[in-house]
Amino acid sequence: MALVNRYAGIIFDYGGVLAFHQTAADSAGMATIAGLPVPVFRQLYWTDRLAYDRGLTTAEDYWSDLARRGGVALDSHQIAQLIEADIESWLKFDSGMYAFAESLRRNGKQVAVLSNMPRELGEALKARTRGFAPFAHLTLSYEVQSVKPEPEIYEHCLAGMGLRPGETLFLDDRIENIRGAERVGIDGVQFTSREEILPKLTAEA
Repeated sequence: MALVNRYAGIIFDYGGVLAFHQTAADSAGMATIAGLPVPVFRQLYWTDRLAYDRGLTTAEDYWSDLARRGGVALDSHQIAQLIEADIESWLKFDSGMYAFAESLRRNGKQVAVLSNMPRELGEALKARTRGFAPFAHLTLSYEVQSVKPEPEIYEHCLAGMGLRPGETLFLDDRIENIRGAERVGIDGVQFTSREEILPKLTAEA
């Protein structure tokens, strides 16, 4: 039996699984807007990102604080540019992964998204794209004010799907998030690439 057929539900991370990671050009473009060297910008971008993903800080405060820590100041126009560039950097969908999710859904599996992301990205995905279209359930960090690998965010996803932990498989590119899922009883597979992982999930044992 193929690995995915052992589960009633498959849970997908978004960035790094359904969508490709930001490119070097994405980072360079945002660094230019912010007036910071790229290495400095990249470090500052991730330092307090979880508070933004959790929905506890606004986009304006996130970007203003990033700039302050980098020794620069941003005006409202720069902040608006950074918000839009950040959103666009996470909209590079992996069509192969969406085809996989659709095939699971057609075969009677529940498919869900469980992701850390800020409000601006989540709302843009809902309003401007079909990035959530195949998925019957979404657990997005800014909506539940919890982030991976905290147990509450996985439990929220399970409750929304109406499934027990052992009935679900979670795909995420970060090992710490897989470990978080495993701590609440969800089986996990670290997603390295579509080419490596999909054959492992679909091959008949």
